[in-house]
Amino acid sequence: MIAQFRGRVESVERELIPRMFLARIKSLDGVYEVEMDIHRDLVVYEPGTEVEVTVSRELPAYKDGEDLVGRGTVVSMKDEGGRKAVLISLGGLLFILRSSKELDVKPTEKLYVKVSKL
Repeated sequence: MIAQFRGRVESVERELIPRMFLARIKSLDGVYEVEMDIHRDLVVYEPGTEVEVTVSRELPAYKDGEDLVGRGTVVSMKDEGGRKAVLISLGGLLFILRSSKELDVKPTEKLYVKVSKL
């Protein structure tokens, strides 16, 4: 398991591309932050929605038709003023995980991302 946490959707903003939104999620303990592209036809989380986010090497258990699950590639890793940031491309949809903890990932590694409503 790379990261697993409960969080809250802080905001959902329309992007320039039709039907695309940018969701921002913050973990309840403040350790993790996520920015992710979402397509309106897949799933849209309303601000205030509580979610569980999982990033792992193995396919996590999920509820078909309810949870957002994707397999992606780590395309960038950097240090942002003491916070670690990992950019994962999920078939072109971007998922950025920021953490105050070190993240055990490698460039071009394949990972699974799951976001589920609580």
